[in-house]
Amino acid sequence: MITISKDQMAQAEEKYRVRFHKRVRAYVRKKMPDTTRQIPDSKLLVYIARQDKVAEKQGVTTELGVTKWVCLSLGHGENFYQEPSIKKYLQTGDSPPVITKLDILVDYMQAQKKDPKVKIDTIFAKHGYHVMEN
Repeated sequence: MITISKDQMAQAEEKYRVRFHKRVRAYVRKKMPDTTRQIPDSKLLVYIARQDKVAEKQGVTTELGVTKWVCLSLGHGENFYQEPSIKKYLQTGDSPPVITKLDILVDYMQAQKKDPKVKIDTIFAKHGYHVMEN
C-alpha cells in the first residue's frame, strides 16, 4: 500500500491550484481583454490566487464558482462582495446555492454595462428573490 504524507498532499494541492489559476488567467484574458490587457501575467496570477482565497471564505469552492468570482471582482472591483446589498445577499441562507447567487451577480454586472443606473435589487427580483434592503 502506498502512503501519502500530509506534506505530499499539500504539495500536490499547491501544484493543482497553480494550474487552475493559470487556466482562470487564460479564461479572463480571453473573456475580459479590455480589463486584463494592462495586467502582467504574474500580477494577474497573484490577483486570482488572492480572490480564490476570498471566495473560499464566502463559501465559493468549485472551479466554476471561483472563476465567476474572479470575473466579478475584475468587473466590479476586488471588494465587490463588501457592497452592503451584495454582502447581505451572499450571506442570506443557503437558498439559492452560492453558484446560483454568483450567476445572478454576473447578470447584474452585464445589466449594469447596458444601463449603469440598474439596481442590483432589480436583478434579484428578476430571478425571483426578494429585494435586499440595506
